[in-house]
Amino acid sequence: KIKEIIATFENSEIDIKEGYKLKSNKILYNTKKRIISSDQYSVFTDVDDNIITVNMFQYQLEKNLFSSVGKIEIIDANKNKYSFKELHVDTKKKEMIGSDASIILDQEGFGVSKENEPRFVANDIFIDKDKSDFSKGVFAVCKQKKGRCPPWLLQAKKITHDKTKKTIYY
Repeated sequence: KIKEIIATFENSEIDIKEGYKLKSNKILYNTKKRIISSDQYSVFTDVDDNIITVNMFQYQLEKNLFSSVGKIEIIDANKNKYSFKELHVDTKKKEMIGSDASIILDQEGFGVSKENEPRFVANDIFIDKDKSDFSKGVFAVCKQKKGRCPPWLLQAKKITHDKTKKTIYY
């Protein structure tokens, strides 16, 4: 009560507005600042079945802003896999901004065989429901081989992936 903090331990779950859920072994809620946080491995999910795993997070209830730094991984409803070093999610607008992004697209959903690994790498990315914007991005489809560059790739200052039209613009 003195510190204005509520703490939970072991298998804690919180339902947050806008259909988001948090699971962690240790969650702190600062009642004065209205911030939920954890320095433990946590899972953040939404109504669209996107799953975000982080090693720490802070969620500002007033701003509807979920933030994390470190090892961040997302598996979206289409089985695409994202990795970030920093991520901010506006839970009200359903938008994400991340840095040092690496995305491996689902082969079947992208329309290529299992022999290929369609992927993006970018300095930063902005994601909303209909599109993803990458800055200083690279796109390749060929299978990844350790220590070897892909035989071809597309590189641009700005890349837009229109999810509705299933089209990539450079």
